[in-house]
This record gives sequence, C-alpha cells and structure tokens, in this order.
Amino acid sequence: MQRLQFGSITVDALSDGELSCPLLTMFPEADLEAFRALGGVDASGTVTMPLTTFVIRAAGKLLLVDTGIGPVLGSLGRAGFAGVVGLLPAALKRAGIAPERVDAVLITHMHADHIGWNVTGDGDEVRPLFPNAEYVVTKTEWEFWSGTKSADIARSARTIEAAGQLLPVEDGYEPAPGVRFLGTPGHTPGHASILVSNGGEGAVITGDAAHHPAEIVTPELTAPFDREPAMSTASRVALVARVEADGLTVLGGHFPPPSAGQVVRVGETRRWRWLGAP
Repeated sequence: MQRLQFGSITVDALSDGELSCPLLTMFPEADLEAFRALGGVDASGTVTMPLTTFVIRAAGKLLLVDTGIGPVLGSLGRAGFAGVVGLLPAALKRAGIAPERVDAVLITHMHADHIGWNVTGDGDEVRPLFPNAEYVVTKTEWEFWSGTKSADIARSARTIEAAGQLLPVEDGYEPAPGVRFLGTPGHTPGHASILVSNGGEGAVITGDAAHHPAEIVTPELTAPFDREPAMSTASRVALVARVEADGLTVLGGHFPPPSAGQVVRVGETRRWRWLGAP
C-alpha cells in the first residue's frame, strides 16, 4: 500500500507476515468465486491473510494500529493456521521508525494476531516493545480479556499493564486529533475500528470487523471466529453504511494487497474497488 493522505494525516502499512488456511475454515458458507475475484484466495481455496500494522502520523504523533502476531504462530498454529510471521520489527527499522518514537499503540482487539509485538523478549525478560507508548484498548475489551487465563494475554497484555502503559478507554476516544476509536463489537466484546478524518477526507481501519473485502461487499457474511455473530454482523452492516454515507476509504488489516479500497455502487449493487484501480 502506498502512503495514503487524509488531509494532514498520513497512513502507511507495515507487514508482520501473513496467515493462510482453507477459505471455508474462515467462511464456511463462502462463495469461492466471489472471494477469489476480490483477491487473496488461490485456486485450491486457500485464503492468505496479511498481518498488517498501520502507521498513522497525526498532529505530530506517531500511532500504530495493532502489532501483528509476533515471532511465532503460537495458538493460531495450533488452531491450524500456517504462515510466515514475525516481520514487524524489521519492517519498522526499514521505515526508519525506532520503537522509542511510537506515541501510542491502538489495539482494535486482543486476539493473538493483533497484539503479538506489543512486547519483546522471552521468559522473565519480556518487556514492552514500545517503551514510551500508551497501549490503548476499549474498556469493554480489556474487562473481558483480563478475566481470562489466556497465555497470549498474559504475555502481550499483562506485561503492558504491569509496566503502567495500558490505557483502557471509552468508545470514541481520540488518541490524536482526527483519529478516533469506533466501537464495532461482536468479533470480540469490545472490538473497535479506527476512524481517520481530516480536511474533509476519511478512512476506517476495520480491525477484524472485516477480514476480507467480500465482507464489505456483503456485510451479512459471518465467520466462526466471531464471538457474537449476530452482533458482529450488525456492527459490520452499520460500518458499511457509514463507509458509503461518508465516502470513507476502507483499510483492512487482513485484506490482500494493496490493503485499501472503496465501496462503489453500480445500480443497486455494492462493489469493491481497490485503491488505485480504474
């Protein structure tokens, strides 16, 4: 994805790698050809899902949206996912971003593939990767996960909490002017997407409110990894309605390259157009 500009706010994409699994594992009722036409699905029906961290520069602040899965597949490997992972630190270095420069990490939700590089190190040496950053998550999301015994949470969130860097917030919180949390619950109880808006231009970073642009074209699609499918669908339907009403660009953390596109209407039909496509 080339750098995107929304007024004075810029958004770049960095990769932590990618996951792959059979499409029907993610979407048991998927129309294979419809997904394949939008990208990311091969002839065998395997879907490849990038692990994208978005870098937002707004009002002098440097923000990251999600931190990938970290150096190993971990629990997702045990769940049957394959992939090449752990690329984010090198991607940050190539982009000239020292971890110390990051002002905030915006966590859409606390699944393992979105919080893996919150920390670095092993054993008793685990520490926040971004030592000067606030790690921001909705209160609802943190209240849910803090009550679990998840090893991923113990490593990638409890460490942040112990360091005094975890910031649970209400829906609508603005970590920088023009950047705002937008509640899209259902995939997890406190899931949030991230709105970017400046100078009359805007975008939404979906988190896992949508894993693939097919869910933007047909927001009624559901995935078995949604904790509350009906709520997730309602959130996605409302999100797509807002995208259309406000003309927002859509950026998906798991969308195939170029990660960003727009919704267009052809008569009564909703279609997806990749950014830069004619």
